[in-house]
Amino acid sequence: MTGGSYLVTRRIRMDIEPWDRSNLLEQEQIIGREKGSGAPLGQDAEFADPNFAITTGAAPLIPADSHVRLAHPEFNDGVRLLRRGYNFTDGSDGFGHLDAGLFFIAFCRDPGKQFVPMQRKLMLDDALTEYLIPNGSAVFACPPGLSDGQWWGQALFG
Repeated sequence: MTGGSYLVTRRIRMDIEPWDRSNLLEQEQIIGREKGSGAPLGQDAEFADPNFAITTGAAPLIPADSHVRLAHPEFNDGVRLLRRGYNFTDGSDGFGHLDAGLFFIAFCRDPGKQFVPMQRKLMLDDALTEYLIPNGSAVFACPPGLSDGQWWGQALFG
């Protein structure tokens, strides 16, 4: 679709009970960020760029299977997404487990070249995957803006 983009959405339930049994250090290693500040490991500010060159002995400070490292453009052939996550809590399921997690949205030009390859990598290598249960996904076409004389959806149907 010329000039437009696509919105990819995912409802991702988090297996909260096992996650909460993990200690703080393990949680930070899985995500690749400090839990208190949100800063990438080894940095002081939430919006600081992760420094993947920092090591602790022979291992990288931000682990190779951490979410931050695997989702970063440096490890995804430069792929970038405009993405946001929104927490949700929908009570509990019929078994007394918390129904909570993340409603993830991402805008991209080509889901097949951007979102899908990144998602495959996360699914195979991300330590966080152990705690995630995706239970809803959709892709929406977002047509470009209009010029005089054009009609909405013309890029899709015109």
